[in-house]
Amino acid sequence: AEMARVLADSNHVPLHRLSLLVHSVSIMHKSLDNMPKDENWQALTRNSTNLRVYIMAFDVKSDDMLRILKPSIPLERIHFDSYVTCVSGAVVDLISRQYDKFLTHFILMNDVIDMSAFPDLSDNRNEDPLVLLAWRCTRLSLLAVHGYTVWAHNLIAIARLRGSDLKVLEVTEESIDFDQGELADQ
Repeated sequence: AEMARVLADSNHVPLHRLSLLVHSVSIMHKSLDNMPKDENWQALTRNSTNLRVYIMAFDVKSDDMLRILKPSIPLERIHFDSYVTCVSGAVVDLISRQYDKFLTHFILMNDVIDMSAFPDLSDNRNEDPLVLLAWRCTRLSLLAVHGYTVWAHNLIAIARLRGSDLKVLEVTEESIDFDQGELADQ
């Protein structure tokens, strides 16, 4: 929060890019109470109107991400990488709602050992968070998913929603799953 206040000062040259690394180890040793609040991000973006933020999150629990992601962050790119924790559908949904104007890159990686049990972000809901992300984030040009279940029909929906604007759609073959009815038709 203090860094955001200092950078928001009008005496500083406006920022264009801010890269943040959030790691589970650093969260264990430091409180999230000192993270910038939404008003800090608002002040920073007033002086730096072209600011875009890139967040890399390593093994960060979804509850912690929900505390970090403030609505006024001009989030352009986010990269989740995990060995232990998994990103929740709620975090993906929040990202698609809050950052629909800026988000261009969304990378979701889960380096699981058990290749037969990838987490499913949709949690058996009718609306898949990745499809909603592709629908809401109209600037999305890169979507990479490794180690999470992506249903084949949702993958097709994502490709159709973003069309040629989606320059990279990268999904591990093992992540793609089919409904039993689809398999019977193929």
